[in-house]
Amino acid sequence: MALYYAGFNASPLFTEKEDIVIALDQFTKVPFSGVTNMEISWNYFLLWRDLELYIVGKVGSDDDKKPPELLKIPESSGRCKIVGTGKESIIISTTNNEIWQYRLYEKSWKKVPNFINASKELEEEYPIKISQGGCTVILTNLGRIFNIPILVEMPKRIKFVDFSCGFDHTIMLAANGDVYSMGMGTRGQLGHGDLEDCDEPQLIEALAGLNVVQVSAAGWHNAVVTDQGDLYTWGWNVNGELGIPKGDTKVVAIPTVINFTNDKEECIDINVKKVQCGNTFTICMMDDKSFWGCGSNKYGQLGQSRQKVTSSTIFFKLDVPLDRKNIIDFKCEEWGTMISTEVISSVS
Repeated sequence: MALYYAGFNASPLFTEKEDIVIALDQFTKVPFSGVTNMEISWNYFLLWRDLELYIVGKVGSDDDKKPPELLKIPESSGRCKIVGTGKESIIISTTNNEIWQYRLYEKSWKKVPNFINASKELEEEYPIKISQGGCTVILTNLGRIFNIPILVEMPKRIKFVDFSCGFDHTIMLAANGDVYSMGMGTRGQLGHGDLEDCDEPQLIEALAGLNVVQVSAAGWHNAVVTDQGDLYTWGWNVNGELGIPKGDTKVVAIPTVINFTNDKEECIDINVKKVQCGNTFTICMMDDKSFWGCGSNKYGQLGQSRQKVTSSTIFFKLDVPLDRKNIIDFKCEEWGTMISTEVISSVS
């Protein structure tokens, strides 16, 4: 497997004449042997080598000069399984289903007391996804969501299959394709047609009746994909991150379907396979594995030359010089984008 990254960089992974390259505006191979995945935070990266987790970046005074360092969980509590990055800490769930917090600036570990109290009749419950925004949110294998350590109360019939966090809000995908949101709504990020906050999950009525299969949130905006390959976005649009020509509109408080156009501004029929939101931008991968993006390219997070593209208020096809048939997946986090590819060995 090979990983390629574009966007903001505070690590010594990408250097030029011993100087750190702050903005990578083309997809560049991640130079770390055996890397299998990557988590993106604003001032550091987490590099996966199977179940081993390494940290590299600008956390301490000299950390931007250090090579990737293995994170060693104390007390032989298993190996790293899933992780949630944050500005001050990293939350890790281990192969033993324990949860640990690593405090970045203190370089210290703290075990998180068990907060999952499943009844004896239920099967074992454990985290399958962790995310840190303004709070730490966990999704379990039984479809329950915790705003650590508190369970997000929902009717038993509602099981969640995914969620995503922005700066101060969370959107949640239910098994039946409904989408719920909660948190702050001052920039329209909750999708309820107003700017009110919501302390409990509320169904996004504008998406009711659609079968949403994937959700993404970052900053103050969101994007979702339906089973028909349609894309809906809403929230803050000051950087063009919604792909909706903003004019004088900085806030779109209701999910809005996106029409993709070609160079002649003609609508085209194209199916979205996956969408990812960064803090000020959005990227889609289509079913033909082409990439389309919009929003800010200040740090090269769209993978395009910053001299040619500073930002875009509409989705446009990205120039990604990778063989599409080898592309496995991609992710956007903070101010960066990562694409994972399969390495095809040549047969002599």
